[in-house]
Amino acid sequence: KQWYQRRVRGNRLGATLANSDQSGASVEAYRRALRLSPGYIRARYNLGIACLNLRAYREGIEHFLQCLKQQDSTAVWRALRMALSLGQHYEDLIHVDNLALAPLLSKFNML
Repeated sequence: KQWYQRRVRGNRLGATLANSDQSGASVEAYRRALRLSPGYIRARYNLGIACLNLRAYREGIEHFLQCLKQQDSTAVWRALRMALSLGQHYEDLIHVDNLALAPLLSKFNML
């Protein structure tokens, strides 16, 4: 139970920092939450958003793909579309339109 509370606190701290325009500091808080619980989808999604704010588009894409490997989510597909566009991976948007995860995992070496 204690690890659960620490991961939730790490995610909340990350969100607070991100909402205060401190995306760089939020990244470490999200990573800390993920070290405690690698499958914590909310922290991984938030880390992806923070990466986009820092213009680390490829890393953001990879976090969203990891989320989708764990759980299908319309919100994550939308964030992935934005990340692919920002990262100028326009040719991959068709895979998002088709909800085709496998080709994206292959392209980003995440199989």
